[in-house]
Amino acid sequence: MLDLCTFAGVVEHDHTLAPCRPKCYRWAEIDLPAMVTAGLGDRRLPIKVRCRACGELGRVQVRPPVPTRVRSVGCARIPAG
Repeated sequence: MLDLCTFAGVVEHDHTLAPCRPKCYRWAEIDLPAMVTAGLGDRRLPIKVRCRACGELGRVQVRPPVPTRVRSVGCARIPAG
């Protein structure tokens, strides 16, 4: 079971926190490793975030690690016709 309820748990499982403000469509990423190093690893989710651009409350998404594909060859072309 993945424990993604704390900042430390999110970092431990290579996830990230990405706040968004849908009204102004501004995304950011929280530097969780720095926050855990600063002693805030026990802080629990959910948290409230405020947009720096418009000042209104935003939403936070917990994002899983981006999968990598070792044997990728790039884009595939679809033949015409």
